[in-house]
Amino acid sequence: MSPLVTVLSPAALPFLAKGAVLAFGLTGYVLQSSYKILQLLIPIVWRYRSGARGLRILWPTNEPLPSFRVWMYGVAIALLSSGLGIAALLWAAPFFALDPAVIRAGFDTRFAVGSGGAVAVVLFLGIANAGLEELHFRAWLDREISRRSTATIGIIVSAFAFGSMHALIFAGLPGVSVLPIAAAVLGITIMGVLWSLLMRMRGGIHACVLSHGLTDVLLLGWGLQWLGYI
Repeated sequence: MSPLVTVLSPAALPFLAKGAVLAFGLTGYVLQSSYKILQLLIPIVWRYRSGARGLRILWPTNEPLPSFRVWMYGVAIALLSSGLGIAALLWAAPFFALDPAVIRAGFDTRFAVGSGGAVAVVLFLGIANAGLEELHFRAWLDREISRRSTATIGIIVSAFAFGSMHALIFAGLPGVSVLPIAAAVLGITIMGVLWSLLMRMRGGIHACVLSHGLTDVLLLGWGLQWLGYI
């Protein structure tokens, strides 16, 4: 088996799980997000089989905390990403006929959360899910692909996987066509590239988690207001 296949095969499992949920028309945030269990478990099992024990199977505890400058790089990426994301959506909404009322109705049907639940989801994404995704896509997928090929391939493949995973969140929603989804994938992929570059700095994975969480809170917090949840 190709060295890359040994990494890409388990990396495909969350996509298959999310696709199955969509194919069967399952609703509710818990079911729609059940693929995240695989995103958590796959790196844990991988690290355990590679000899890691204790907290190191959950978190790269052997990495030092970043310097103040690296922390600030993470904050800057978050501010830039969330600001550009909001501006791009406001600019693109009229061209792609993105109606927040229609999109919210689609979210309500698929995820079955009200206003309070939507706020709770954003807090979960900013606090817990940001760490989960960074450990999956950067600390595990990027590094394992890079070890078996090149850093460039590791960055590009992991970032594209990160962006593509988010496409499945919007796939099939009423009022959201293919073009805005493709634009979102491109933007999120670019964010993934920036976080992969940040990860390569000393202690960068910790700054990635902060940056990712801050981006989610800022961007999705604004999204709550745009969609009328708050």
